[in-house]
Amino acid sequence: MLYGEEKIEKSVEDYLKRENIKIPEKNLNSILLELKAWLKPSVKDSGVVKTERGDYTLIHPDYGEPYHSLTAGAIGECMEKFLLPSGLLEMAKTYRKIRILDIGFGLGYNTAIAIKKLKDVNPALEIEILSFEKRLPDEAPPLPDEYEGLRKRIWDKLPYFKEEGVCFKLHLGDARDTIRKVPSFSAHAVFHDAFSPYRNPELWSFHFLSQVKRLMDEEGVWVSYSSALPVRKALSELGFKLFSTSGVGRKRGGTVACLKVKNELEEVDKLKLEASPYAIPFLDPSVDREPIEIIVDYRIRVELLKISQGF
Repeated sequence: MLYGEEKIEKSVEDYLKRENIKIPEKNLNSILLELKAWLKPSVKDSGVVKTERGDYTLIHPDYGEPYHSLTAGAIGECMEKFLLPSGLLEMAKTYRKIRILDIGFGLGYNTAIAIKKLKDVNPALEIEILSFEKRLPDEAPPLPDEYEGLRKRIWDKLPYFKEEGVCFKLHLGDARDTIRKVPSFSAHAVFHDAFSPYRNPELWSFHFLSQVKRLMDEEGVWVSYSSALPVRKALSELGFKLFSTSGVGRKRGGTVACLKVKNELEEVDKLKLEASPYAIPFLDPSVDREPIEIIVDYRIRVELLKISQGF
């Protein structure tokens, strides 16, 4: 979420008072400066926008950022950040059924594109998708024709769609609440496509990711566009092995996480994860904190680490 400067300053003040923490003025200024940078819009546009790849996406009014990369495009991001790194296209050649956990249904693009591409590989494949979204936009800009018919059929039948071997179910509301009501799932892949961690931290916390892990197959793959240190640290503490995906557009690579995998991060990324004071998870132990509470708590803990380490 986006917050004004007064709200940010008040949240930091309340946190320090509640926790009885004293911080030097220069460190407090550093905290406020970074929080204000994180919690402002990343783009100036609003409404429907055209990406550099020629397809369309939407700017979310509450987060101030697009649903998809404006440089990589909606389709490019889905393919290169989620579907290809997940290994699902290879699985589709031999599996009879694939299960996908989709964190952030958004405009329905990832769902439609994944189903289309998987069915192209194996028309007989059964696909089950469990998806989560806080609130749907009033309407979504259309995808290119090869995907739009399917996306529109799913959209028109939300929250449940079943057709030609595809079973899709959408849970609307705060995903922290709805995910805990799912008893089991055994996802072969997780598409973690919430808004950016610093604006949507509640869906990237250690405690939320532990619920995601609970619904994964033991050989399942978690994939995301994000390489943020607090996210990677949470995954690492949950027992995942990590490696990076290649960059898309002008953005750096994302992250793949598996419980059973041979590949790992490059040494430079491992060092960041081990040594950076920013490499600590977002915490949401009650699983109901306001997003600003989560990000303020994180940034103050970072600063305390920096002070203790002599930064």
